[in-house]
Amino acid sequence: MIQRVVDWGFSPKVIKNVKEIINEWFSGSTLNGVLNVWERSTVTIENQQIPLHVLSYNVHGWGTRALEAIDLIFKTDSSICVFTEVGELWNSFTIPHFNIFYQKGTNDDGGVIVAIGKHLKATRIDINIENTIIIDIEGLSEQIRIIAIYWPNCQKRNLDDLKTFIVERTIFTGDFNATREEWNSPASDTRGNQLKKWIEENNLVFIPGTKNSSKRSKRHIDLIFTNIDEVKAETLSFGTSDHWPMLIKTEQIGFQTVGQFPIVNWTIYEIMLSLVQEYWIKELDDQNVDNWYHNYTRFLAALKNRSTQWKSRDKYRPSLPPYIVEMLKK
Repeated sequence: MIQRVVDWGFSPKVIKNVKEIINEWFSGSTLNGVLNVWERSTVTIENQQIPLHVLSYNVHGWGTRALEAIDLIFKTDSSICVFTEVGELWNSFTIPHFNIFYQKGTNDDGGVIVAIGKHLKATRIDINIENTIIIDIEGLSEQIRIIAIYWPNCQKRNLDDLKTFIVERTIFTGDFNATREEWNSPASDTRGNQLKKWIEENNLVFIPGTKNSSKRSKRHIDLIFTNIDEVKAETLSFGTSDHWPMLIKTEQIGFQTVGQFPIVNWTIYEIMLSLVQEYWIKELDDQNVDNWYHNYTRFLAALKNRSTQWKSRDKYRPSLPPYIVEMLKK
């Protein structure tokens, strides 16, 4: 029987795999015995903890930078994204596999987007403040709250409007246009002094990046504050905006995902169907249709299981859709 596979011109690797399955097929004393073995031919599926990544980026116009932002999301495996100064074209391009929340700004150039991966549950908190979004996120090892803001120089804010929204496990991030020397800026300004006092009163801590976030100056104005332990941030050298993106990371909070995925070798599956076709035709002549159908469908499922290999998953996120990949190449 295996000679037929050789004559069909398949590779030595395929022939070897088919031979193993054929030997199992003929070594079983009964059909039920063979199918029992194949049905048990599986691996223990282990879950793995994926650390939380949060992207914070002033895109300076979503309409012109949506593609690079989406590319960055997938490159950094970010589950939560804060985009500031998105502009009036904020809805010109959706993010695959994400739910989008938007709040308008004080003018057409402002506005904030928070994007949450669809593997998480997001609940928006009702607050009518321009350039401000508050989202509670479930589906992680611990629930967190994201407060995202864009604070242009022209906008007057009363930070105490946000005071009651600071809860356990809050990340407060965005473009604050505020500087402090201890926050990696050359000098402190009035807004920075005001913000520092408010942050300390609300028991939040500053999370530094790896360099300043402004490309046009040495100021670090895209800031991160939190009351979550062991949070780190990296300033990414990426993008065409006049700000560098910030990637927030924590090993303490994440989500569970299956660490492996199945790959069915359909070539081997189809070869086996061809090789045992005569057996099943003969069985149909020797037994009633209902019994034959039950056995044959069980055989198909067991053979598929036997033809399946499990591979380790390097990344949990689905691939970028082909149309976006093509647009990124242009």
